[in-house]
Amino acid sequence: FRAWCPRGPLHRYVLRSGGALALRTRHIHMEGMAKAAVNMGMKHAKTGLLETDDFYTNGIPESQFKFDHKTYGSLTKVFDEHRKVDPFSHVRDDIDGVTDCIKDIIGSDHKVLNTVANYFIEAAGKRIRPAIVMLVSKSLNGGGEPTEKQGRVAQISEMIHTASLLHDDVIDKSDSRRGLKTINKLFGNKMAVLGGDFLLARASLTLARLKDPEVIELMSLIIEHLVKGELMQIHKAEPGNGISHYITKSFYKTASLMANSCRSAAILGGHDERCQDLAYEYGKNVGLAFQVVDDLLDFEGNTSDLGKPTLADISAGLATAPVLYAAQNFSEVQPLIDRKFSQVGDVQLALHYVEKSGALGETRTLAASFAENAVAAACEMPDCVAKSALITLVERVLLRNR
Repeated sequence: FRAWCPRGPLHRYVLRSGGALALRTRHIHMEGMAKAAVNMGMKHAKTGLLETDDFYTNGIPESQFKFDHKTYGSLTKVFDEHRKVDPFSHVRDDIDGVTDCIKDIIGSDHKVLNTVANYFIEAAGKRIRPAIVMLVSKSLNGGGEPTEKQGRVAQISEMIHTASLLHDDVIDKSDSRRGLKTINKLFGNKMAVLGGDFLLARASLTLARLKDPEVIELMSLIIEHLVKGELMQIHKAEPGNGISHYITKSFYKTASLMANSCRSAAILGGHDERCQDLAYEYGKNVGLAFQVVDDLLDFEGNTSDLGKPTLADISAGLATAPVLYAAQNFSEVQPLIDRKFSQVGDVQLALHYVEKSGALGETRTLAASFAENAVAAACEMPDCVAKSALITLVERVLLRNR
């Protein structure tokens, strides 16, 4: 059937097949890649932004609300209609409660393990995952408060995410994150791995106490996807399959957690399959947009804002969207990717081709396509303040500089 988004010109078709929901928008520029992302990880396949306190409280300054109409198209009008709602202020008390509960859950009588597990939880850092779960829960509840079980999903998602950070920093040999020294830098690789394992164990215990087999399956799938994504990052894509490989990897490493957490919250809220699909689509597409913007900032951001070095991915031998787009325009880039930018001057040469090819603009367009899908899903949710907050959150993802 055909449905019009009531809040803007996001004409789209909703296609149902085998319980799966696929969202398409008229304005998506990268249609082939968007389709690949939209159709992956569907139900039949189951078996805080980095905020300073000021950002968390006050949002992005009005002067930064500037969009290139060519890139963002119809999103501009939708964002203008909903921007009055600050998504993080709307769920700040909920997020504070999530953080407090996590601290109680991960309390340990082992002093060092307790310090390691709490290190990033206590730091001002990413809260976008529990914020999304809480906002989706509120929106589907018609503006009503999230249930206790929906709040548990937000806690579990943040614990899984934090555990993945501890493990990733060991794998990547990272020295800093969120402007702080990493656990592996402070306590060594062994304690970082054990700290991550401990968080996963406590997350699993909390998950089991929900006593919902479908939710247990979905949230466990996230951990499997994190491993798959890391393996995909280690192994390069087949020639000519770079962007598709990149999107799938981004889904596994980032978007699956948001997508499956949102679906789980919808299930625990007692909502029907259509609402579950909308929740999943919102989480998946905002997660993909978040990751694409993150990779864009690796080229355009600065170290003080990001809390980590710029050009970190390419320096570690990883080819993200900007480099992959550059490779489509200049054959000289592929050999750099193949040898993982290991030779002197490779990083600078790749950066030259990224700038010369217009790859950063293509990367922004890719992020916008996922953002538009997320907005389309939110527009189908019940009208309430939380729905506007979900739409504004997508804008924050596109505009963030950290």
